Amino acid sequence: MERLPEDTVAAILLRLPSKSVLRAGAACKAWRRITTAPHFVAARAPPPASIIVCTDLDGSPWPHLALDAVPVSSSDSEDGAAGRRRLVRYPNTPLHIKPHCLLLASCEGVLLFATGAGCYLLCNPVTRRWAEMPRLAGEYSKEIDFEYAFYHHRPSGEFRLLCCSLRRRAWFVVSTGAGAAEPRILKANAANDPGLITQFIDSLFMATAVPVALHGNLHWPPRWTTIMVFDMVSETFSQMPGPPSGTPKRVKLFEMGGLLAAADFGEKELVDLWVLEDYAAGLWVRRHWVASPWDHGKGRPRNHSGMQSVAAAGDGKGNVILGNNKGLAVYDVRETAAVRSVVDSVLRRELVSNHVFKGSMVEHACFATPPSADLPFIHSWS
Repeated sequence: MERLPEDTVAAILLRLPSKSVLRAGAACKAWRRITTAPHFVAARAPPPASIIVCTDLDGSPWPHLALDAVPVSSSDSEDGAAGRRRLVRYPNTPLHIKPHCLLLASCEGVLLFATGAGCYLLCNPVTRRWAEMPRLAGEYSKEIDFEYAFYHHRPSGEFRLLCCSLRRRAWFVVSTGAGAAEPRILKANAANDPGLITQFIDSLFMATAVPVALHGNLHWPPRWTTIMVFDMVSETFSQMPGPPSGTPKRVKLFEMGGLLAAADFGEKELVDLWVLEDYAAGLWVRRHWVASPWDHGKGRPRNHSGMQSVAAAGDGKGNVILGNNKGLAVYDVRETAAVRSVVDSVLRRELVSNHVFKGSMVEHACFATPPSADLPFIHSWS
């Protein structure tokens, strides 16, 4: 039997689960040689923390939308394309045309899309796998007003979608492990009254900032002075102090080195970077004042809704990226927040999203079941 070239074998191995490759490598010298090669290791390594950028591409009958991951550590010396990689491309059909596809969230390397009529799709662009959330029955798809959070429930390994019905005054949880189309209704009490909670948080569709997962909790940026918190295990809401900002509606939360951080875009020329140094005590410390990513304020959002296309993310290595397609700056907070590069030349015709993408090779159980044959989605990886 003719032996396959090593580059062909490497391409096949990249499609296999990591555990399977490691087990085989322990028994086969040829596999160990291939899987320890620098190019294979680089391909297997998950991409760095990135912001998701949306690009309209020419197409027929509708333009296509491409989602690219732009690493937090991007550099203008490479025209903003340092490590930039295509995640997925699909037809950008209007919401009233079906099927359509709308990016709602990103969590642990998995993208969540809504396609209408109670149908949600999951996509891992690194492993190139698709899955479906349980499809909601008609009565539930009509009951749910908005989706508010998408998160990974570690005890069960499930991905969960937190939804709300204002008519029922109830929260719903749709889970990949539910095995049924009916969502689970959270127990009602005074602390999780949707009429009250939704005054403090935005839905994923309307969000000017998405919730940040840290320490088993989801954190929404302050609407006034407090941060709304959702415990992903006990499924209860609470509040905690936000950074002492005079413009809380212009604050973005993100994770930085395992700490909850906040970027306050309230000032025209400066951005304040806050860090929650004592999580239990709610102690915020302003570590840096950095120059605004916008030249003389040009391109700076003028109102709360304009914050929807402003990114704020860290990569855990001292890099923080802030801004939108009018100006996107990378700061090195290890060096007194010096601006190491500005990435804007490739983004002027694109939309910088709220979403942070952290690639993952983990084979979650929900991807083991092939999507249904009538999956209403045409896509490409290039």
